[in-house]
Amino acid sequence: MNKKILALAVAALTTSTYSNAIEIVNDGTNTFSIGGRLAASAQFSDGDSSLQSESSRINFAFTHALENGWDVGAKAEWGYDALANGSKESHLSNRLGQITADKEGIGQFTIGKAWSIHYDVAGKTDMFWVFGGDTAGNYDGISGDGGVHGTGRADDVIQYRGNFSGLQVGLQYQFEDDNYDTSTQTGYNRKGGYQAMAGYDFDFGLGLSGVYAETQFDDRENAKIANAVASYENSGLYLAANYSQSKNHQYQDDYGLTGAETTNEGAIKDATGIELFGSYDIGSFQLLGGYNQLTDDNSDAKYAYATVGAAYFTGPIILAAEYKIDTSSKNGNGSSAELDDVLALLVRYNF
Repeated sequence: MNKKILALAVAALTTSTYSNAIEIVNDGTNTFSIGGRLAASAQFSDGDSSLQSESSRINFAFTHALENGWDVGAKAEWGYDALANGSKESHLSNRLGQITADKEGIGQFTIGKAWSIHYDVAGKTDMFWVFGGDTAGNYDGISGDGGVHGTGRADDVIQYRGNFSGLQVGLQYQFEDDNYDTSTQTGYNRKGGYQAMAGYDFDFGLGLSGVYAETQFDDRENAKIANAVASYENSGLYLAANYSQSKNHQYQDDYGLTGAETTNEGAIKDATGIELFGSYDIGSFQLLGGYNQLTDDNSDAKYAYATVGAAYFTGPIILAAEYKIDTSSKNGNGSSAELDDVLALLVRYNF
């Protein structure tokens, strides 16, 4: 790195404000940036309190402009437990690892572990600072990040995205993965998966989009989910509604429920999800609220809660408070799931 670029890098490190990346190199052809965050929340519920790590991460991104108009890039991101006690056990986890190629008028191609085509649509209601975003199928399935089912940070995928005068299209194929141990009868055997989305953004702030995702397995029932989303954004106001229908995708244990009609592995056979989110920005402040619900279509099981909150932004710091209120969550027999209300106080530093 020459002295001029080094000086620019030092300046960026000392003057960064509210940003998720610091550009270290930009010579007109190549770029290199480092980004991430450290975040934690104090949570209080039913007389108990705890300090939780909130998806802290670090990433490295590279791009290179080719002479034929194509831009190629690579991004690697790892999550880390910022509150780990320092034991020898690893506290790093793989979040993203992808290579991209894009050209204006054609679109973008991605290969690796990447945010899914499903999340391009369903993620529009995943906008809370602590809670929310957990009944639209994003992070569900066999792994906690939606990787195996390909709906969150998808494993082993190749993707295409295009945007043509407000019309968005997306396609995703997920490769097979044999992770089944016959001796212990644990793991999974994924045959493959596919997703398709389409959406349109109007000039006055309204956006409409839909996505279908299916993951096929040899050792269990196939997982399927379809989402329809409407969003509106204008002058600091943001509103979004998300409706989904799924089969064998969400696991009832992840929601603290019992008695839902499930597969042998515990996946809810037929479920309906609803997510609502709204926020309003006033200078450095934000007010927000929303509702999340997942119901078993074949029993009385229901996971439902409302969230209200506020946030304050100053430089790279975000301070937020959210209150999660259980709204009559039930087990499959109609009895109360007895889920607690939770108050969370978050501090996050973006770099």
